[in-house]
Amino acid sequence: MSQFKHSVKVPTQYKVTAKILKSAIENQKSIKTLIFEEKHARICSLKAVLKHYSDHRGVVDKAIEETALLKDNPKLDSALAKVLVTELLFGRGELSGESRPVQTVRSYKERLQQIIGCVEIKKKEPNPRYVRINTNLLSIADALEYLAGEEWRRKELAADATYDDFLAAVRTLEEDEFLLDMHVEGVLIFHAKNSSYWASHEFVGSKKFILQTKGTCLAAELLAPPPGATLLDMCSAPGMKTLHMCNVMQNKGRIYAVEQSKDRYKALCDITTEAGCEIVTPILGDALTMDAERCPEVEYILVDPSCSGNGMQSRISVSDEQKDDKRLYKLAGLQIKILSHAMSAFPNVKRIVYCTCSLWKEENEQVVKRCLELNPSFKLLSCKKALRNKWQNVGDKEYAKIGKNCLYCLPDYDLTDGIFLAMFEKLNDAQD
Repeated sequence: MSQFKHSVKVPTQYKVTAKILKSAIENQKSIKTLIFEEKHARICSLKAVLKHYSDHRGVVDKAIEETALLKDNPKLDSALAKVLVTELLFGRGELSGESRPVQTVRSYKERLQQIIGCVEIKKKEPNPRYVRINTNLLSIADALEYLAGEEWRRKELAADATYDDFLAAVRTLEEDEFLLDMHVEGVLIFHAKNSSYWASHEFVGSKKFILQTKGTCLAAELLAPPPGATLLDMCSAPGMKTLHMCNVMQNKGRIYAVEQSKDRYKALCDITTEAGCEIVTPILGDALTMDAERCPEVEYILVDPSCSGNGMQSRISVSDEQKDDKRLYKLAGLQIKILSHAMSAFPNVKRIVYCTCSLWKEENEQVVKRCLELNPSFKLLSCKKALRNKWQNVGDKEYAKIGKNCLYCLPDYDLTDGIFLAMFEKLNDAQD
């Protein structure tokens, strides 16, 4: 094969995606962070191709190896080849442009397809599309009227419907139907095939509708800050939960939203401004430096710290998902510090919700157990009772009273991301 001539350039989108993939593989950097840092690309397209590669990495790599694509074309960049093959086999099914790398991979299409045709590909059904109404900008009544005008059919649940009834209704949604969530007000549920429709919808662009998975909406539902309250969101960016709590508070009161990354802080400021959050005060800083002097009169606190993220269904990974005990130990140490700080540094606090997108006990039950030992003035409340007992999955029985009071969202059962939640209440002197 002759050397590549670059008279026709590789489309920018492919080049940028390959650059991100290469950095993730070689430097073990987070793909989510790399995408966030990329300023000049169509983010949705980046995520789609990289997610396809993440889901089918073994098959793509096997197809490249067995067709000898890279061996026969040593000038072809490995990461670019992975991106182009992924797009061809699991993405759009075709490649844009006439650059030499594109033409080369395109010429292998039939052989690549033969390879994957011999491999059993286990395809997980995607979870439904959740769309939350931003009541700062649009009332629930007006949103429902809009959907009716667009000929969406509302699927109704019986007044005495159980949680199993609700899940059955979600699983059997037709493509032109939607359902109101049974736990969180203002959350609409659509068939998964409508995901791309909503991703590009004008109401999403204008922040009247927020694309937010069901599990993360439960944080504000459990914390339940009333209008006029003072709230602290200790690890706030990108701001979806901050915005939801603003909606719960009817845009009345005050929310201190803390973020220590400058880029993520800017994203937090942007979304809260665009979404009409009048009560949010963004703070660039470390959650562990916040106290009652910096954030006075705090009554409600959300602690949603950095975690392994292994519960996220949209998680993009280019390495095998193995339990990293050393990393979990470090993460749990930070999580204990932040949650314990929330319990001790704000004398007026009434309720705290701790939330992770992890399914590991080290970041969940074990963190809760340790923080209760360090802060005996707090007790756990039952998340299940707070959801009117219309929930099934709770914490590990091994942790006795702790486990039964915590809550898990399990992707295959609850049809949302893997989320852990615990709710704490400060004891009165009489209860001590």
